[in-house]
This record gives sequence, structure tokens and C-alpha cells, in this order.
Amino acid sequence: MNLIHYQNLPKSVTASVVSVGNFDGIHRGHEVLIKEVVKRAKGNGIASIIVTFEPHTRSVLLPGSFPPVLSTLEEKAFLLRPYDVDYLAYIPFNESFAKTSPQDFVQKVLVETLRAKEWVMGEHHTFGREHLGNKNFLQSDVGRNHITIFPVGSLMLRETVVSSTEIRKRIVDGEVEEAVALLGRPYLVSAQRVAGIQKGSQLGIPTLNFARPSANKVLPPPGVYAAMLEHGAKKWRGAFYCGDCPTFSNRDFHLEFHEFDFTGEVPGEGETAHLWVHSLVRRDAAFATEGELVRQMKKDVTDIQNFFAGDGLCR
Repeated sequence: MNLIHYQNLPKSVTASVVSVGNFDGIHRGHEVLIKEVVKRAKGNGIASIIVTFEPHTRSVLLPGSFPPVLSTLEEKAFLLRPYDVDYLAYIPFNESFAKTSPQDFVQKVLVETLRAKEWVMGEHHTFGREHLGNKNFLQSDVGRNHITIFPVGSLMLRETVVSSTEIRKRIVDGEVEEAVALLGRPYLVSAQRVAGIQKGSQLGIPTLNFARPSANKVLPPPGVYAAMLEHGAKKWRGAFYCGDCPTFSNRDFHLEFHEFDFTGEVPGEGETAHLWVHSLVRRDAAFATEGELVRQMKKDVTDIQNFFAGDGLCR
């Protein structure tokens, strides 16, 4: 899978099947679109392209009121790897691009630039200036644009429409397992490893430290979580913490990971690793003594080990 600026599609690509959207979170609903794009592209022997916007369109259209995203552009590229998509093409989104008419978006961006022959579209997807474009517009204009539309309905799970908005609410509220059900996988947080102060090692529970991702990335509430760390070809189970360590004053907000079964080379300082968050164990809290904190941390580890063993003791 190649991440490209939408204007940099290789000339060797003469035709494509596309789907367009913010694809925030790459959740189960997105998966339906993505798989259909790949299936149709392979069936026709042409390229599959997922088209997204950077930054999220609503952060431009609703400045100051749109919450952080579930997935950064780099995380979207990482999440798309298992689907055998050929290209993730991003469009820099700003006030000027937001004024693009539906006709120009289809003709100049999709047909002329991305050589699209087919468009797999969410049933209620809109595009172009003032959201004037939709499937009806496209189907009435298909003769001029020579692009075939394949609408896909919304996905429901337990009477809930699978959407980035619903998933974001659950992550923010700490309802991680509910978010995971809608995502179809654990919640991804990609972060750069940084030097720690060795406090975990002093307490007998060593951790790897990671910098907080950019402010436009959704993080769950401060607390301890069952998680996995992925780096290179390796994955490790462990305890994930995010917060400012209220038991110890003057700590910046940061991420830590305590592994259960490290084998092989750990991510070095400055390297990016991928944290897969499965379930909330407990909210962050200040403890009166280090001893109390250590006892709780050991219980956290046991609870997380039981969670991964299938006992489901995380809450």
C-alpha cells in the first residue's frame, strides 16, 4: 500500500476504482467500502485507491468545534495495509478546496487526476461545495463523467450505526471495549518512544515511555488499559498507561507500556511503535504511598493477563 499526494499517482496507473471520505478510524463501516473497492479493482485488473482528506474536512469547515481524530494520516496508511489497497491518496483540504463544485471534483480530481472508472460510495455520502454532490447527482451525470457509481448502505451493529462519531464518543468516555466492537479491532495509537525517568524500573515494573501523539489525536481517559505493542514484525501483550502520574507530581502527560513477554528488539528512542488498546482496566488515581501504587500495579498486571487469557476481567 502506497501513501501518495493525490496529484502524484504514477502515470503507469491508467484506470482505478476509488472510494472517497475522511475514513477516520478505518472502522467496520469503512471496511465494507474498502473491500468492495479492492474486489472491483482486482476483478477489472485496475488500481484500487482510497481517497482521503488531510486534515479532516470538518476541522476546516467547523474550526474550533470539531473534536480530535481517531486516526492520523499515517495511522490510516498503517491500518489499510491488511486490505491489499494499492494507494491511499490524500487531498490537502483547506477553505479553497472546500469551494470545489461537485462537477469539478468528479471531473478534475477523480476522472482526470486519479483516472477513476468506478466509485464505491457510502449511501449517504456527500461531496463538493455545500455538500451538493451525492449518488443521485452522479447517477444523473454518469454519461458525461464516464464513472460508474456503486452505493453501499450504512452498517449497523447492535442497533447502532457504525460511525466515527459513535466510536469517538466511546473512546473519550473510556468505553474502549464498546469502541473496539464498532471498530472491528483494538484502537490504534501510534507513538514515538522517548526516554523515561526509570521510575517504573525503581518500582519493579519497568516500562517503555512514549510521547503523547499530536493534540488532534483522540486518546482514552487517563488510566490503565489492556493493550498490545507492535514494532516491526513483533507484538507484545502488556499494560498501557496514559496520564501524568498523579502519585508523582510534575510529570508531563505521556504514555507508558509494561510488557509481559518481550522477545527480540524493542523500539529504540525516536522510533514509532503501534499501541493496540483493547480494554480499560481502571481510571487514573493518585495513591498515598508508593507501596499502595505498586500493589495496585501488580493487580492491574494480573487483571490484564487474565483478560488476554480469556477471562475478561477488564472493565
